[in-house]
Amino acid sequence: PERGAIQEIRAAHSTVKRDRAREITMGMILQLLQKLPGSQNFKVFVGTSALIGLCAVPVFAKDTKAGHDLFSQEKPQAMLDSESELRKGYANREEQ
Repeated sequence: PERGAIQEIRAAHSTVKRDRAREITMGMILQLLQKLPGSQNFKVFVGTSALIGLCAVPVFAKDTKAGHDLFSQEKPQAMLDSESELRKGYANREEQ
């Protein structure tokens, strides 16, 4: 029973820390957006564009091999190599 209570306290503490960090980050973003010249619509556009851009960074800044990430439609290089070896093997058999 004591371990469960300690785990609940730790989970609640980490949630509070995470929420506080989120509040600080949002406050900083709001301060930066308020410093921009222009109308409220322009500031909303800039904030939205920045948020979408930040969400797209992991997609374009990946350092994984082709075919190894979650949404890849390419075959991994190892599969392409093995398929080409199989084709060469079939071609050699047909020639003989």
